[in-house]
Amino acid sequence: MTTGKSIGIPHDTYGLLSDGRCFGLFGEGRDKTELQIDGKSVVDTDDMEKIYKEIGDKVEISGMTTTSVMSTFRTVVEYSKAKEEKLNLAITGGPDGDLGANEIQCYKGNICLIIDGGSILFDPKGLDKKELRKLAFHRNSHPRINSLGYPVKKLSKGGFMVPLRGEKITLPDGTFVEDGALFHRNFLTDPANRKYIKEANIEAFIPCGGFKDTINQGNVANFLKNFAELKFIVEGANVFFSDGARRHIYAESKIKHMKDSSCNKGGVFSSSIAEVLTAFLLGNDYDDMLLNNKENMWSLVRDVTNLVSRYAKEEALMLLKLNEQDKKIPLFSFSEISSEDIFALQDKLEANIDTLLKEKEIIEAVLTEYIPPILVEKIGMEKILKTLDMPELQTYRNTILTKKTASMAYYKFGTEWDKFVTKFDRNMVTALKSVIS
Repeated sequence: MTTGKSIGIPHDTYGLLSDGRCFGLFGEGRDKTELQIDGKSVVDTDDMEKIYKEIGDKVEISGMTTTSVMSTFRTVVEYSKAKEEKLNLAITGGPDGDLGANEIQCYKGNICLIIDGGSILFDPKGLDKKELRKLAFHRNSHPRINSLGYPVKKLSKGGFMVPLRGEKITLPDGTFVEDGALFHRNFLTDPANRKYIKEANIEAFIPCGGFKDTINQGNVANFLKNFAELKFIVEGANVFFSDGARRHIYAESKIKHMKDSSCNKGGVFSSSIAEVLTAFLLGNDYDDMLLNNKENMWSLVRDVTNLVSRYAKEEALMLLKLNEQDKKIPLFSFSEISSEDIFALQDKLEANIDTLLKEKEIIEAVLTEYIPPILVEKIGMEKILKTLDMPELQTYRNTILTKKTASMAYYKFGTEWDKFVTKFDRNMVTALKSVIS
């Protein structure tokens, strides 16, 4: 009910700078964008050059969903001993989209290919970061600007822009594009485009937009041939790849491929924590403690962003370790396997909820992990426990405790899960104390 974002934390408004400061970009429905840093207005302008001057090369992470996507990506890259700054990236979705704009703001390497509702925008040397980020900052004001707003004079010798509605376009190498829409639709999988992708040495792909099953069993082989240098796929957009395509990629390549269900849940998590949880815990004090208190609100934004980043990293790291243990199972499949294991343990915890509720040490440890630090600090654990013990909130509390406890257990003991479950079945309390120790 609250994710219309009139209250709570809009999913794509806030981010963190490299120096740890929290920033927000505001301007929905306006022709200007306001930049705030740690709750203070810095600039309110329609000139994105001014916003770029303040934060253009300082954005570490931006947007709740993109925070989970990029934390997953960076974990996979670090685990593989690669460097983000050295990886040339392709994205679908562009600077006018929520995921695409936030991705552009924070990616540290070169972005060589953007496919969005405006055009195919390509530069083997890397698109100009400043120009891309200025377009991305426009997303927070009206009108949003897609890839067509990129200045073509900034393209290198081999770069090009082919508008979706363009016709009869000659590319720098002499290739004639009769129909921009057809070129756009088939760019990722048309073998004729291999020469461009090869020149750009694209090693990372983060889809931030696109249609369901854009890459499917019918075209995945050509996709792999076109992107022969690809090392990492982290799915920002939902269902961009079909399961059949994912299986083919795992069988026929060494690409580290993380599935959408593990990568992009930062926005959903933000809603559940920053809107639903806070509404229950604060009750009638919600307005005074959050909406009318900038310091508390911005502390909550920082806390939730850090939690999204940490949980995404923990999940990605566990999935990578599980895949390392059993290479026969595709990396993306462990997203489903881990969820099934967590739900199975949650069922056991629900069946023993009365025993769990007697263990105050475990309950407080789990709630401390789940609840943003600013809320624990301002409300106090005793009052939180009392509030959650209200008859109308007990089911909600029990769901938090069982799901969060199961998740904590899995991300700590997932690589020896059968052993942990055996220990749990022998003595639940002893097993759970090992989770929080």
